Amino acid sequence: MNLSIRGIGFVGAALADWTEAAAALRDGDAPGHMPLAELGRALKADRLPRTERRRAGKSTRLAMTACWEAVESAGLDPATLPMVFASSTGDTEVLTQSCASLAEPERMISPIRFHNSVHNAASGYWSIAVGAREPATAIAAHHETAAVGLLEAAMQATLGNQPVLLAVYDLPFPEPMCRAEPIAEPMAVGLVIAPAQAGDVHRVTLGMAEGNGPVEGVLGHPDWERMRRGVPAGRLLPLLDAIARGESRQLHLVMDGTEGLEVNYQVNNATQHHDR
Repeated sequence: MNLSIRGIGFVGAALADWTEAAAALRDGDAPGHMPLAELGRALKADRLPRTERRRAGKSTRLAMTACWEAVESAGLDPATLPMVFASSTGDTEVLTQSCASLAEPERMISPIRFHNSVHNAASGYWSIAVGAREPATAIAAHHETAAVGLLEAAMQATLGNQPVLLAVYDLPFPEPMCRAEPIAEPMAVGLVIAPAQAGDVHRVTLGMAEGNGPVEGVLGHPDWERMRRGVPAGRLLPLLDAIARGESRQLHLVMDGTEGLEVNYQVNNATQHHDR
C-alpha cells in the first residue's frame, strides 16, 4: 500500500504538540514527564458542546487534542474523514473507578462512567465535536495496537481512495491497576493518512512480513526508547523520529508471532525544500 502522511498531531512527554515533539526528537532532547493530575490542563476540549465537554474524560481529551492538530495541519475538513481510534486500554481512569465500584457491596456504577467505559467513546465524542457522519473504527490490540491501527487506517485509505484520520493513544492506569498494566506516560499520536500522490512530502509504503522480521526500530535517546517500549502508542515513535529528522527509513512493527508490519518511510526532499 502506497500512502502519504498529510497531517501529524502529538501529545505526550510534557510536549504540547507535534512542533515541540519534532524539535525534541530532531535535536536529541530528552522527553519530559506529565503526571496524570496535570494532564487535563494541557488538553483541548473547548470545541466540544457543553454537555459533552463536562462528560469527556482525559483519555478522550488526549486523543482529540492530537486529532485537532493532525487535521488542521492537513488542511482538511474533519467531518469528511473516516476515523480509526486505537488504544490499548481505553479510558483507564473510568475503568479503574468502575472496578472499584464493583468491589463495593452496592456495586453501583454511574451512567456517565459506564458511557465513557466503552472503547469507542473517544471516536463518538470526536464525531459529535466535528459533525462527522463517516465510519468510525475502535481498535484495541494490547502492545500491538499501534501496528493494527496503522494497518486498518491504511487499508481504509487505500480501499476508499480517500484520507483517513488515525488516532493512537494511551493513558496510564491510576493505582492500583497500574501495577498490573503499567503504561509509562500519557501519549497520543494523530495522523491523517491518504493514498500517495505526486509531490507528497511524507510517503509511506506498508506491507506484511512473515515471521518476526527485523528488530523493531530503536531510538537513539534512552529516554525516548523507554517511552517507545513503555507506551503502546510509543511504537510509532521511530516513524515520528524519521519524519522529524527528514530521514528515509525502513521500520518493522511487531504484530504477533507469525507476521509483522513493514513500514518504509520515504521523504521527498525536493518537495520539502520547495515548501520551505
